[in-house]
Amino acid sequence: MMSTKKFTTKLCYAALLTACSMSMLACSDGEDGKTGEDGKPGNDVTTQAKALTVTIDKTSITDNILSINFSAENEQAIPVVKIAAIKIDAAQLLPQALGERSQWQKLASETCSPEKSCDGTLVDNMDGSYVYTMHASLVAGDISHDAEFTQRLLFKVLETDNIPATEVINDFKVNGSEVTDNRGIINGDSCLSCHDDIASIKHGGENIENCASCHASNNMTDPAKVWPVLAHTAHIGITPQALGNCTTCHAKESSDSQPQATNWNQVPTRETCSSCHDMATNPVYDHLTQPDNGNCLTCHSPENTYNVHLGKSEKAMAEDERNIVNISLEQAKLVEKAGQHFAEISFSLLDRQGQRISVPNNNPADALWIKNLQLYVNWGTSVDFTTSRGYSIFVKSNKKDITQDGSDGITPTGERARTPLEKSEGNVFTYLMGPVVTQDQFSGDLLADAGFITNRLIYCFDDAQNLVSCDQAGHAKNAEANKRWFFNKDGLTDAPEAKRPLIVSNKTCGTCHGYDEFNDNSELACRSCHSRNTNINKELADTTCFSGHDHDELGEHVRPFEERAMVPGGKPGFLSSTADIIDPCLACHNPNTPPTQAIREMHTKPSDWDYVEQLTVSHPDHKVWMHSLHTNQRVTQDRENGVRNIEFPADKANCYRCHEGDTFGVERLTAVGRPLALDLDYNPDSRASPAIDITVDAYSSPVSATCYACHAKQEDADGKLVINKAVRAHMEQNGGRFGVAANELQVEACAVCHSVDNLKKVHNL
Repeated sequence: MMSTKKFTTKLCYAALLTACSMSMLACSDGEDGKTGEDGKPGNDVTTQAKALTVTIDKTSITDNILSINFSAENEQAIPVVKIAAIKIDAAQLLPQALGERSQWQKLASETCSPEKSCDGTLVDNMDGSYVYTMHASLVAGDISHDAEFTQRLLFKVLETDNIPATEVINDFKVNGSEVTDNRGIINGDSCLSCHDDIASIKHGGENIENCASCHASNNMTDPAKVWPVLAHTAHIGITPQALGNCTTCHAKESSDSQPQATNWNQVPTRETCSSCHDMATNPVYDHLTQPDNGNCLTCHSPENTYNVHLGKSEKAMAEDERNIVNISLEQAKLVEKAGQHFAEISFSLLDRQGQRISVPNNNPADALWIKNLQLYVNWGTSVDFTTSRGYSIFVKSNKKDITQDGSDGITPTGERARTPLEKSEGNVFTYLMGPVVTQDQFSGDLLADAGFITNRLIYCFDDAQNLVSCDQAGHAKNAEANKRWFFNKDGLTDAPEAKRPLIVSNKTCGTCHGYDEFNDNSELACRSCHSRNTNINKELADTTCFSGHDHDELGEHVRPFEERAMVPGGKPGFLSSTADIIDPCLACHNPNTPPTQAIREMHTKPSDWDYVEQLTVSHPDHKVWMHSLHTNQRVTQDRENGVRNIEFPADKANCYRCHEGDTFGVERLTAVGRPLALDLDYNPDSRASPAIDITVDAYSSPVSATCYACHAKQEDADGKLVINKAVRAHMEQNGGRFGVAANELQVEACAVCHSVDNLKKVHNL
């Protein structure tokens, strides 16, 4: 018999020519119905396809040799012939037994290509049907094919100039019976909530089944590369949702397509659990006395595992803990005093029945069940606000201020300064904030504009949802959902013109970060990331979201650059008070708020040649912050494996991933955008409040800074992102300015070339 190594597709084509010409099947050539030339298909078949459909018609295994009958057609349902580039992987599923999980075992892999002969035998029947017979036996080391096991065929047609790459997954039983166990655990669609497609994640093709079949214990020398250990560890430290929420990826119930979907709590094993839990050095998870996985279910029942991971969170959702108490905005308006405008804001606290809650001394600051109560206010919704960090009403704060000594008579020592209560009548509490900036050099007279208010409320309660002291043992706490209110100089308003345009939404951000549809909030918690324990600047770490970082004896940062920390963490059952990450963030994270002292002192200094560029790209303004954060442009993201680095799982150029419609255009910013404030000179010894100890002395142009947030840096020869000088130069040629005085700013001409249609073309949208 001829060796299969020498038996190429060309020989197969030649052997079929006679049959083709005799039967006249698939051999007309062109509209005149003439017979095609020898060896060339007619118009009943084709060699071209924009979209290719491959069907596995039959699989058989004889003497450990796999044979595959398949067919192919293009997008017009025309059979495709002369396919010569294919890849075949064969695996089988070792069933679950004695507490051990089911596992795929890699058996064989073969390829064909136009440049080389096939590993096996490929027969092209010239009618769109093919037969491939593997050369290798289905044996891998001491593991051989077992006809009782579920078999898997990973079949791929490789991309050529004529046809696209196409793959098919075929699970089957040798005797033709129904497949009841294929380790269908993860629905690939759950991956696509963050990732654009499976193929772009790594190298495994379009289906997640490829990952599981090849990353098998008998095919990987490194146990950490075995699926599902790899799937877990790859997401630790970078997952955008709370670590421990298994249902971010896993389903709660099995289905026909994922019959083993509940393995995450039904089949606990050391391998999968240790990929998240430290079983080697953490005594809490020490299982060294267990020689194998046979006894896991003795302690870790499915119900227990489910409850430990999801119980508190699901209880909070089911009992609607976010709505035990609600803030009701009763009135908001501007009042004039001594020629200046102040925001007068009145609110009440409502129970589930909508009744106003009474508080001691008619002052919510004296309510022991309130952990934190703040209102963030800012003015100028049409121009993304006029004041740095807004006007915050601190009724009671869970943050520290080391300068507070209790001398004001309303603030406990060490707490952030409380805002005085203006008046209280009928359980309605009124506060005065300001003076409010209603006119400035950039936006002119904004008295006819509108203001914005959002809430932060954390409260404590017992099992019966009675409000109790936050110092009481055994209490639970949760946060009211974020809300948004708008007001003009005369009062609260729902007028569309008073609101900011919808540019990004919690729903679009929630595709990765999780979305609470009922409250229209994301499921992101600031403290998921801002939760590091540090030694240096410990007295400052809780004053704001500023987080101090430890140094070694040479002054180098130890954190946040350690590898793969177990963050984000999140709190089971506690839903963040900052989960609306759109307008409420912008109330503080706006163009008027320069980068913090933490950025200026710890990460870039005036002596650095790229100081202004680094400050601009690291600006806390919401639009700059979000772009630069997700593209690793910020100065805090310049270390390998740094926990602040973002491995954005989708196409960074796909503006629609976050934006609503075509709101990524630059026209609005050109018309009303405010320049980004900078503080180039600062006091590095100040410890008053390092995140807000600022003096504005320079500005960067709004459109340039926003685009710069993605395009400022490029990789150098070592693969490190560094400032690209040419980008700034291009922007400055068109009116952009970086780190200049206010009178040096110019009108940017970016929109002349970078229209929405142009941006779509450049970004392949």
